[in-house]
Amino acid sequence: MSTHKPPSIEERLQQIQAALEEKADRDDVEHWSSEVLFKIEEGQEDVTRLREEVAEVKDKVDDLESEDR
Repeated sequence: MSTHKPPSIEERLQQIQAALEEKADRDDVEHWSSEVLFKIEEGQEDVTRLREEVAEVKDKVDDLESEDR
């Protein structure tokens, strides 16, 4: 796992706002917004994967508890 921490969504949105205030061209705004959307999608995939892993662990714990009874 990488130790490099990417900018947060809030930081990226601030960068987009700064680009808009500087009257950036449409390509710049589209680039920043596509990066933000990509990071949001990555985050959603990570959350989904973590939920699945938690469910698996919970099932294993439940199985172990039922074996002990």
